[in-house]
Order: sequence, then structure tokens, then C-alpha cells
Amino acid sequence: MRRIRAVARKEWLHIIRDPRSLIAALTLPVVLLVLYGYAVNLDLNELEWAVCDQDQSATSRALIANMSGLERFTFVGAIDDPEDTEQLFRLGTARGVVVLPAGLERDVFAGRTVPVQVLIDGSEGTIASLAQSYLEGAVNAFGAQISRDQARRRGLAGALGGQAIEARTRIYYNPDLISRKFLVPGLIAIVLMMLAALLTSGVVVRERERGTFELLAASPIAPSDLIIGKLLPYILLGLVDVVIAVVIGWVLFDVPVVGSPLALIVVSAIFVLTASAIGLFFSCVTSTQQAAMLLALASTVIPTMLLSGFAYPVRNMPLFLQGVAQVLPATHYIALLRGIILRGAGLMHMWPNVAALVAIGLLWPTVAIRRFRKAL
Repeated sequence: MRRIRAVARKEWLHIIRDPRSLIAALTLPVVLLVLYGYAVNLDLNELEWAVCDQDQSATSRALIANMSGLERFTFVGAIDDPEDTEQLFRLGTARGVVVLPAGLERDVFAGRTVPVQVLIDGSEGTIASLAQSYLEGAVNAFGAQISRDQARRRGLAGALGGQAIEARTRIYYNPDLISRKFLVPGLIAIVLMMLAALLTSGVVVRERERGTFELLAASPIAPSDLIIGKLLPYILLGLVDVVIAVVIGWVLFDVPVVGSPLALIVVSAIFVLTASAIGLFFSCVTSTQQAAMLLALASTVIPTMLLSGFAYPVRNMPLFLQGVAQVLPATHYIALLRGIILRGAGLMHMWPNVAALVAIGLLWPTVAIRRFRKAL
């Protein structure tokens, strides 16, 4: 027992004398708990919805006013034709559209049940199921209220009769709300982020460990040319991985690419470049390959899984974490993948995400080149 205490005391002294390890051991649980506590939120705080009012009656306007006043319901506008629904979904303007058919008021007063179509964007499974529940509930509750009012007017107090208005739901892109269709595009982003950052995290530090870094420093090649030359093979390898991942998603998980393959390759190239530059930056600031790989993993995989919208909606997070999410390249890449693969959206439909990804894609290579120059 005395020997065990001696060894334990010696190890404890090592921990105390290494403040970085001690701080990491004490702060990491707090950081992860706070991140998970705030980021893991499956509630729907805001439901953007639109309407297609083909009846233009007092009853249809009353339904719209009633739903617009509900908590968490954000009315984003009206469309003239149900065919315009997909355009709203591709732009990300609305999560659901309520279609009020012509003759709604006439049929309600005639005592007939009127089916009201509720159209849902199913490209984000967790949001889609909640949006379906909220919109169906709001439409059916209004229909039940009309039934009660009609019963009272007819002197049938307490009798409800039939449902005046009944929601009929149609879900776009993922009718059965199968989770893998929602998760596969996000998994592609996570795998690419991890692979690209890990592979390039050893590029510079490996030269140091082999003793060949001085040869690079003495070479007449410009630092920017060195960076591009070192990153290019990994970018090409990353694009091959994209093709493999997309084919696997299609063949094994029945998630085909609905949109443009060219658009998919373009945004993937930007993302792989960014992830590779992040890994290269870590390679420049560390002294061993092991440290570079650990730093790359901790700095890319955990934030990507928690804050990028992979499983939990970004809009449900606190404003501070939403701000952090916006500077992560995976946040915009996942949004673009889901738009292209599931909704068939073009790059112009998602230009804010494209612009953000391009900006981040220009920033990290610039930072990596500057850091590499300092290392030289």
C-alpha cells in the first residue's frame, strides 16, 4: 500500500507541475457540458410558414390571422400558386405552407369537412416533424372551433358535429421522414472535415520530425507555392472521397443527388480546401504529429457535430453559439449539401451560404500561408 501511495503521490506532483493538463482536465468537462446543454435543443423555437389562399374569404382570412398570432409561428408571406411552394423551400424562406382551397367558406357553412393541405419541407427531419405537428394542430384546432361555433348557432350546445376543417399533410423531399436521408449529407461533411484536417495536420510537422524542414526553408520556392503544392494532392483526394461518399449514400441509403452534381463538386472543393488549410495551420503551430492530429480532431470534429446543424438546428441555439456556428465552414457546407442533394436547390437559391463558405475558404488558406511564412 505504501508503494501505491508513493507512486500516486509522484503522479499527482506531475499533474500539478503540468498546469496545462490540469486546466484541461478541470475545464474540458465544463466546456463540453455547456456546449451540449445549449446546443442540443430539439425544440422548434420559430416556425416560418406561408399561405396560399385560393378562397380569399372571411373564413380563410380568419384562419390566417389566428395562426399568425400563435406563439412560435412566423408568417413569411403569401403565394398565389401551390406550385411556388418548392421555390420557398429551396430558398429556405418557409418550413411549411398552408393551402386554403377555393370554396372553403362555402363548404364550411354547408356543413362539409374541408381538407386543407399542409405542405412541409422534409429536408431537415427534426424540424419537419415538429413543423408538421404544429401546423396540423393549428389548422385542426381552428376547424374544431368553427364546428363548435356552428353547433352553438344551431342550438346544439355541447354537440360538435363533424370537423369543419381538417389538415392533410404532404411532406416534400423525405415523405416518410427517414432520419438517414437527413443525416447522410451531414455525415459527408463531418467525414470530409475530419479526414482533410487530419491528413494535412502532419504536413509541416512531419518535415520537422524528419529533419527536412530546413531544406524547404532554403528552397527558392515561394511559401504560397509550397502551400498550394502541399494542399493540392489532399484537395484532389478529398474530392474523390466526396464522390465515394455520395455514391455510398445513393446506393446503400437511397439518398440520390436531386440537384446539380457540378454545384456539389464546386462547394465540396471549397470546403475541402478550407478543411485542409485548417489542418495545415495546426501543423504549423505544433511540434509533433500527435499533437497536431489531436488539436485538429478536437477543433474540428466536436464543433462540427454540435454546432453545424448536423443534428440540432442552429436557430435553436443561443445567439452566441449561433455566431460561433456561422464561422464554421461545416455549417454552410451542410446547408448546401442538404439543399443540393435533397431539395435540388441551385447555388443561387442558397447564395448566403455560398458567400459565407467562399469567405471562410479564402480566410483559412491566407492564415495558413502567413503562419507557414513565420515557421520558415
